[in-house]
Amino acid sequence: MKKIAFLAQKGGSGKTTLAVHTAVAAAESGEIVVVIDTDPQKSATVWGNSRMQETPIVATAVATDLGRVIEAAIQEQMTLVIVDTAPHAAPAATHIVRAVDLVVIPVRPTAFDVAAVGSAVDIVKAAGVRAVFALSACPFRSPEIAETRIVLAEYGLPVAPTEIIDRRAFARAIATGRSVTEFESDGKAAIEIRAFWAWLREELK
Repeated sequence: MKKIAFLAQKGGSGKTTLAVHTAVAAAESGEIVVVIDTDPQKSATVWGNSRMQETPIVATAVATDLGRVIEAAIQEQMTLVIVDTAPHAAPAATHIVRAVDLVVIPVRPTAFDVAAVGSAVDIVKAAGVRAVFALSACPFRSPEIAETRIVLAEYGLPVAPTEIIDRRAFARAIATGRSVTEFESDGKAAIEIRAFWAWLREELK
């Protein structure tokens, strides 16, 4: 079983949105997925409760119980765990990243978001866990995207080649308890999420 955590030390990075849409794309590709929501805001849990579909499973847990929940997922023969984390929670974040195989750090191409990247990278490096960046909630055709890529490259971590553009389909899908691949299967948002998951799956190997 593979384990991924989506980690951002700044709110509004698109972390939960990216986590749940990736979870559905992974399930559609054949993975048996559980999303573990450790964020006190419980946005992923609310989304999971509003879904008509039975997969992916969404479980709510505090960071200190993560090991027990992961063990239960192993017993249930899950093949992929996706952990959604809380921003501004360094002690809990350290506990979580040590329990996973790969950390995804979502970054919006804004000065404030880029400035917050360093703290997330520090947590990951201190834990000795592999990490990648994902450009999320990007404005359409924004020059800041390329500029952000240059800054992120300085950290020496892989950056996902696909940018996740801030499209209305994401909010509309979430509002109906779906993902963009279910809401608008052939839409641009769905294409981006599938491409992101395909890249992420290779990074997991």
